[in-house]
Amino acid sequence: MARRKAYEQTCHDHAVARSAGQLESWIYKVWADIPGYPRPQTLCIDGDCRRPDIIAKKGRRIQIIEFETPDTVDKDWEQHHVLRTWARR
Repeated sequence: MARRKAYEQTCHDHAVARSAGQLESWIYKVWADIPGYPRPQTLCIDGDCRRPDIIAKKGRRIQIIEFETPDTVDKDWEQHHVLRTWARR
């Protein structure tokens, strides 16, 4: 997992919180990797396990959401691969 500067982490966490709140207002069950929400499950593909920022579920629809900042946008290709592959399956 790529590391963020403190300011970038704060911006990231605010974006996660805003999106989690919006999804809740749309009646989704939300798991988010920030305080105040249940933590999302770890998703694994071929032994490589990653935790997304948000997992939201409404009925049979599941959304997996990962936020990036300028510090991490080009650094976490492995995480993106795991999350995309898990979502396709």
